[in-house]
Amino acid sequence: MTTLKDIARLAGVSTATVSRIINGKGEAGLDTIRKVNKIVAEMGYKPNTVAKTLSRRESSLIALLIPNLNNPFFSELVGEIERAANQHGFQIYLCNSEDDREKVEYYLETMADNYVMGAIINSLFVTVEDLRWLESRGISTITIDRTQLAHPYSAVAVDHVHGGYIAAKEVIGERHHQRLVFLSGPANEKSSEDRYAGYLKAVKEADAVNLGQLFGNFDITSGYQACYDFLQDGTIIDGIVSSNDAMALGAIRACQDLQRQVPKDIRIIGYDNTSYGAYSIPRLSTINQFKKKSSDIIIEELIRVHQHNQKAKKYQMEPELITRETT
Repeated sequence: MTTLKDIARLAGVSTATVSRIINGKGEAGLDTIRKVNKIVAEMGYKPNTVAKTLSRRESSLIALLIPNLNNPFFSELVGEIERAANQHGFQIYLCNSEDDREKVEYYLETMADNYVMGAIINSLFVTVEDLRWLESRGISTITIDRTQLAHPYSAVAVDHVHGGYIAAKEVIGERHHQRLVFLSGPANEKSSEDRYAGYLKAVKEADAVNLGQLFGNFDITSGYQACYDFLQDGTIIDGIVSSNDAMALGAIRACQDLQRQVPKDIRIIGYDNTSYGAYSIPRLSTINQFKKKSSDIIIEELIRVHQHNQKAKKYQMEPELITRETT
């Protein structure tokens, strides 16, 4: 698909100049106008109707960049953010990056091409320079959860260290010399590392035994396989602290297949408080990240900064323990 940037590159001018010419704003030499119009015709470029609002920044679109929809947490988060956006008259432009840098770059360009009002960024593959690039084009940005960068723009984060701590404390309880394992997301994934740090703190305080980390991809299958492989030789453990609900559900199934009863033999806790956990057998204990409250804050912050020209703020959410049958 031909973009404004493509036209600008071929014409040797800025994207702003191309936009002004396409929208009949003039402000360019006659030769430049003719050159741009010729390239537009040759490339078959058709401006998005949203792009016509460039000079006024009245787009009702907000971009939402997420890593995937396989993890139920992200699919539920998308629903909550869309609800909050719709209440204020905005629509969501969903960008599923699949944790691929090339896709991230593609979506960043399409955000600029579609002149979105704001961009909600949840990705390990977005840099501070990417945020600056969006902001320079009049797109207000807000980072959430996984994108924990040092930047001057808006951000909503969860205290995952504390979340991992209270999750492990719940599994340990009042018992002594517990043997625990941590079911992590991919190596070097920031939120998992923070949860693991909190887990280690709780293990140390309780004089429990840490049997290490198992690694998955935040989906049910990887949680099942990691736990099945770890437990199949008869390894004795008392509890599993999982980085998310999906992998915890996989762990429950692995325990069942290996004739380990939950919670009698092994206690398990998830993280995210997705709807699936409330209906699993047994029902999954978990950590609540307050998706609804966070979504309201995210949209209100974008409106506050973009429409009212106020200074960006950073918000930190405190996670909450939800005890159910698996602990």
